[in-house]
Amino acid sequence: MRSRILLTLFATLIVHSALISQLQAQERFKKVRVIYPTESIAMLPLFAALRWKAFESQDLQAEIIQARSQVANAVMASGEVGYFAGVGPASVSATLRGLPSRAIWFATEELLYSLIARPEFRSIKDLRNKKIGLTGLGGTAHVALQIALEAADENPKNFAYLSIAAMQLPVALETGAVDAALFSPPFDVQSKKRGYRDLLDVGSHAKMPFGGLTTMLSTLRSRPDEVKKVIRALQSTKQEMLKSKEKTVAMISSYLKVDRETAEGTYAAYVRTVSGSGVPNPVGIEQIVKSLQLAGQFTDRKVAFDEVADARIAKEVAKELGYKVD
Repeated sequence: MRSRILLTLFATLIVHSALISQLQAQERFKKVRVIYPTESIAMLPLFAALRWKAFESQDLQAEIIQARSQVANAVMASGEVGYFAGVGPASVSATLRGLPSRAIWFATEELLYSLIARPEFRSIKDLRNKKIGLTGLGGTAHVALQIALEAADENPKNFAYLSIAAMQLPVALETGAVDAALFSPPFDVQSKKRGYRDLLDVGSHAKMPFGGLTTMLSTLRSRPDEVKKVIRALQSTKQEMLKSKEKTVAMISSYLKVDRETAEGTYAAYVRTVSGSGVPNPVGIEQIVKSLQLAGQFTDRKVAFDEVADARIAKEVAKELGYKVD
């Protein structure tokens, strides 16, 4: 009888200790919410940071939520979400229209987009008045394509644009729902293997960040330590991606649901742009603003870097991680 009582007390102590440990763990990890627009290569650092527990290494518990940019702006303004995983025309436009937000980290400093067409279209000229699929009208992909078309001596107004989710673009091209599509890896790699034509290297004509991080001014002012931890988690993940090819290729294959050959091609394309300190730079911001002005927005004003970006915390993180920054 006595031994049974002792066993019961011992079991109760174990359960009680486990509950205390669980509560302590919950107290240790501060919850942060990150909203992202679409599952694409631009989100690789975010998803790798989640998978490789980079947030936990900074005592953070990250929750990610997918939503369109317009929805992201609303929930960021409400305070329900602290961070938007992106820096581009849509996020900068929102800031310039009055959203008190700032770009605080660049995932890359160069876009990775190609205009891929069905086999019967041999040139960009053949696509005039045809349907081009892309992710988000008015977003980075759309604006970058317009800049690239102008660079190729084409009027962007001579084409029809359809907004389609990234994962649905290959199906839309294959079924003929669109005549061409703007792809980033791995979809461009897959499409070219299937005989579709690469008609325009869009990224080479639009030098601006591909992914990043935007937050509210209120977050920067009230929670700078948290902001620093979030940036450190993402930037250290970028470093790990460059160092660990096999690990990253496996993650790409799983995250984007592609075979190893395609994942390797995607990795090769990505590492050409992913290097960098992550510090927002004036050139990238200028390109975003220029792209907006070419689209007819904010043409009556000169936009300063500090109006839309804040590089201070990203610089601190970069220096701590061994980057040489001014």
